[in-house]
Amino acid sequence: MNQHLNSQNPLDYVARQKQLVTIDGATPYFIEGSSGTAFLLLHGWSASAESVRFLASGLAGAGHAVLAPTLPGHGSSNLEMLTVGPVEWNEAARDAAKTLRDNFQSVVVMGVSMGGALAIQLAATSPQLIDGLVTINAPIFMGNSSFASEIVASSADPYLEGWNVPSFFGEPVEEISYPKRHKKSGADLYSMCGLARELLPLVTSPMLVVQSILDPVVPKASADEILARSGAPSKDVLWLEQSYHVSQLDLDRDRIIAAALTFLAAHDL
Repeated sequence: MNQHLNSQNPLDYVARQKQLVTIDGATPYFIEGSSGTAFLLLHGWSASAESVRFLASGLAGAGHAVLAPTLPGHGSSNLEMLTVGPVEWNEAARDAAKTLRDNFQSVVVMGVSMGGALAIQLAATSPQLIDGLVTINAPIFMGNSSFASEIVASSADPYLEGWNVPSFFGEPVEEISYPKRHKKSGADLYSMCGLARELLPLVTSPMLVVQSILDPVVPKASADEILARSGAPSKDVLWLEQSYHVSQLDLDRDRIIAAALTFLAAHDL
């Protein structure tokens, strides 16, 4: 375990972050571990730390510490999303990674959906903080011209018309998420995709790319390009067949956990 002057304890980080969250159940959390390895779990757009709870439980059950932040603007009001974007989300993720780096031997960042794009950005710009990278249905593009058009089209309504309830292979699982999403925040999502794509060649840590082949939100081609463009010295991939976009909540969630643990062992993390 590394101990630096002025280092922040993960529990202190969580306590500070909780002050920004007002929705019941959406608060960030930290789970102690015994292995010397810590996972930083980054949730998706308009979600919260609650959405990665199954992954957190599985990784913690294998003895690893888990820190799951709720990103700025999430877990409170969709209007808060108007005040934040890629810069603030990167700052929050970097702060969390620094906290883990000061307290654990190895740090692996795992991001879901937009959290995967954020994980790529973090690994690319702060390689000293990250020993391994796992992305789950991470978008570096979405291939959805109708969604892009709705964001920039002239309209008196500042909100997107709607966001479909996620599809499930298994029984539907509830997720805390904003039912209304502002167009400005949708543009921030696209910025996150573009930033991740540009930064991929700078990734230098081992990487596991997880992608649902039937994801209706993030196309399989996004994962193909992540694998092609990433500068990671080692690239593993897991294709999922029993989930759509929210794989971390669906039937494939145990496969994701198992693949992440195999990834750790393969790279001595």
